[in-house]
Amino acid sequence: MLKRMLPALAASLLLVQPNLLAEDATIAGIPESETALATNDCGPTGDLRGDAERGRPLHQEHCAECHGFDGKAEVIIMHMDEPPPDQSDAEYMGQLPDAYLYLAICRGGEGIGKSIVMYPWGAIFTDQQIKDLIAYVRSFSGT
Repeated sequence: MLKRMLPALAASLLLVQPNLLAEDATIAGIPESETALATNDCGPTGDLRGDAERGRPLHQEHCAECHGFDGKAEVIIMHMDEPPPDQSDAEYMGQLPDAYLYLAICRGGEGIGKSIVMYPWGAIFTDQQIKDLIAYVRSFSGT
């Protein structure tokens, strides 16, 4: 029954999402014109590793609910068929370029062909905040 309900849920999220995106940056205290979506259309450029310590609070507030505080995704996620991959797995994370992580954060799961449940954070975070998140996520695996 849950699998039959998922398309309807996904469609309802997509219908609401544009309104949420327009308000998100303001809610986060960042001018919409300074978000990664506005400044570079989520295009990863330059050194993609920011400051892990600045990425920590962003991860804890916005990512840990699904990815876990340590990246192991050992959480129960009611709206997903399977949990996200283990970000502390060095072998797995070593295969992912930073540009992929940037796009995953900025464009969300749907933007990289993954679950639509992962929100596109590019309308909330700045380019630098996404780079800081990449550095923090990389700290889980040491990659």
